[in-house]
Amino acid sequence: MQQGYRHILYDFWVDDANLLRWVAPLRMLLLEATRESGATILNEQFHQFEPFGVTGVLLLAESHLSIHTWPEDGLATLDIFTCGAMDTELIIDHVRRELVPSRESLRTVLRGAGTALPLKV
Repeated sequence: MQQGYRHILYDFWVDDANLLRWVAPLRMLLLEATRESGATILNEQFHQFEPFGVTGVLLLAESHLSIHTWPEDGLATLDIFTCGAMDTELIIDHVRRELVPSRESLRTVLRGAGTALPLKV
């Protein structure tokens, strides 16, 4: 059993909020980036909000990737949770190249590592 799993939390802001409005271009971007990373896509679900905004999830053999956008704030959040050998840096680099964030926050959380505390009921 692995000692932990990585959950990458990537928040980014773009100057061109139009990039965050519609499912089709974001879906293609994430599919390309995920394939480039070596991950195996099992399924996908994307939702178009009205008048604009996107939520999307890629179910991966290695776990999952999700995106949520708030075009009115120029904000998108990307979660990459992995227990596999996929190259998560390639996904982040691909997103950076295509969407050109003006500001960003990137954190990695190790999940399943260390000693778990018992739940108090």
